[in-house]
Amino acid sequence: MLLNFKIKNYKSFYDETEISMLANSAKRDLNDRLINVSGKKSVKKNTLPSMVIYGANASGKTSIISAINMLKQIVINGTIKKQIKNKDIKELDICSFIHDNKKLNEPIHLEITFKTDEYIYNYLINVIATYINPLRKIVSEELNIVEYKKIGTSVKENKINIYKRFENRVELNKDLNAIKLLGKDDKFSKELDSLEKTFSENLDKEDLFLTTGFKSMISLKMSSDILNWFQEKLITVVDFNVKEPLVSFDDNEDNEMKVFRNKQLDKLIKIADFGPQQIGYIKDNNTGKYTLNSFYSPKGSRQGIIIDSKTIESKGTIKLIDFWIGFMEFFEKGGVFVLDEFDCSIHPELVSGIIDLFNNKEINKNHAQLIFNTHNPLYLQKKFFRRDQIMFVEKDEETYMSSVYKLSDIEIRNDANYMKNYFEGKFGALPFIDFETALDIEKGAD
Repeated sequence: MLLNFKIKNYKSFYDETEISMLANSAKRDLNDRLINVSGKKSVKKNTLPSMVIYGANASGKTSIISAINMLKQIVINGTIKKQIKNKDIKELDICSFIHDNKKLNEPIHLEITFKTDEYIYNYLINVIATYINPLRKIVSEELNIVEYKKIGTSVKENKINIYKRFENRVELNKDLNAIKLLGKDDKFSKELDSLEKTFSENLDKEDLFLTTGFKSMISLKMSSDILNWFQEKLITVVDFNVKEPLVSFDDNEDNEMKVFRNKQLDKLIKIADFGPQQIGYIKDNNTGKYTLNSFYSPKGSRQGIIIDSKTIESKGTIKLIDFWIGFMEFFEKGGVFVLDEFDCSIHPELVSGIIDLFNNKEINKNHAQLIFNTHNPLYLQKKFFRRDQIMFVEKDEETYMSSVYKLSDIEIRNDANYMKNYFEGKFGALPFIDFETALDIEKGAD
């Protein structure tokens, strides 16, 4: 589960900005959908199953998704080296705040707190990567374990540092609590000074300590647990409209036709009312790739017709099917879906149904989470989201800096109509463009 994500000096987000999935304890509506992340009945620290992000064009909505994806790419690749074959990492040097030359030399800050079956981790990295300086380097990197404890009537966060990495040195926490979390004993603690010296002498300025020295000589188990979460549990789609499908296939030698269909896909096609056709994936024996195909049985014909779905099906149908196969796999085992313009080309009623899946604890038993941005005001309804599940992004007209806030930060009546208030400008995050001025039309001209 994702608890929160912080960015600083990333694209239009110069000031530290937090995207929190922790529930606002003061808000008591729809509490039945909340997830207690502490794992203890006596300690209530709840997370949200879903969140929607609103904002005008160029406000920074996509940058939030991009930042989460950037951190994922850095972690699973273990480096910020420009030479590797990764588009996102290659473009890292265009990600710092570009509207102020002084800020270009400041580090990009990416920080995430998330929960696996083992621990709640807090991981952060500060990176220098700019156009004006071709040299890249990791300024700092840090790993902490987060625990929540009840003190009186309050729940407090307790961070136990595991390591701190700087440009030229590594500091390992020698405290007994940290050593126990690593699964080590007193004997190991006596080796830490020597290990620190070895790590500091062999630091690569562009490689993560998490995936190098820490993984090989401190804790393979903890490092693998973190990497597995980024690889298997964090699904980021920066442009849902053009992204390749999430689906992948295992070859089945017994299946001579190499046709992939399943009951979940058939059910989706039926309930979404796409038509009487069947839709599935067929493997191209020449390329080895699977392509989406539609199977039609024309009235009066004895033989069916197979047509490439991209030729005959709507864009929305194809996008939903592309998404659905992978979605079912990840949703059932739990994961975090972070999607840019998720509702693009897909009918809002279908998206609404997917939102309901995440918000329903009886169905969403493995605590999958959904975060997406949109321009569609339909989701500004209480039946879809609590006030702390609705986030707005706004960019300052003078500084070009983006900031975020939640509907729960705004004083509104409990019976307020969210959509009506939004269009009246009471929540901000709305575009205001004088198109007549943009066309430079002279009033009164023939």
